[in-house]
Amino acid sequence: MTSSQLITLDLLPHGLSARISKIGKGANAVENSEPDLEELLLGLGFEEGASVEIRHQGPLGGPLAVRVDGRLIALRPADAAAVLVKTAPSHPEPVLDA
Repeated sequence: MTSSQLITLDLLPHGLSARISKIGKGANAVENSEPDLEELLLGLGFEEGASVEIRHQGPLGGPLAVRVDGRLIALRPADAAAVLVKTAPSHPEPVLDA
């Protein structure tokens, strides 16, 4: 089993679940120009500890369809970069004896 890791939501592989660890400009290296982005994300349910999963991304780097605690929300990739998530430890495939 490998340990969990912290990444930004925009880098989370599609279909992999994670938990929100932190929200805001300090969560990523890219500075967002919208001062109330953190407030907006919190209002949409992006709270610390919430379960998140990338379900789909639009063509040509378009919006992400993100499932947050059972709700599907469209989010710009630049805004998803302001959400730091903790991935669950991955489990190795079981070994079958012949």
